Formats: sequence, C-alpha cells, structure tokens
Amino acid sequence: MGLLVGLPLGIFRLLFGLLMLALRLAVPIAVIALLVTLYRRSRNGGAGQPRREKPGEPEFDGPVYTVDYEEVDEDGK
Repeated sequence: MGLLVGLPLGIFRLLFGLLMLALRLAVPIAVIALLVTLYRRSRNGGAGQPRREKPGEPEFDGPVYTVDYEEVDEDGK
C-alpha cells in the first residue's frame, strides 16, 4: 500500500520541483526582457511618435510634382 501512495506523491513532488525551477528561470528572463524593451522604447522617443527613416529628408505638406523627361539623342534633337 505504501508504494501506491508514495510513488504518486514522489512524482508530484518531482513535477512541482521542475515547475518551480522553470519559474525561477522564466520570471527573471521575462523581467529583463521587459526592462530592455522599455529602455529601448524610451530611447527612441516613445511609441506615440512616428519613426523617421531618413532624418535629412524634408517633409512636404502638399503634393509633389514630378517631370518625365524624354529620351534625347546626343545631337540634342
């Protein structure tokens, strides 16, 4: 009778120990990942501001007109 009670309790104790080990590893990793994410977000100026691809490019409020150039010969004709 002792084997029928002791074996399941030993298995549960082993599983509980593994669960506690996983939590001891996962919680600090999750906290560190959260802190790194918050730090990077604060360094980039927050999530509410749009990120510029090229900071040297001017911004236009209106339409931008382009010109199609025709192919010309070297003679200028």
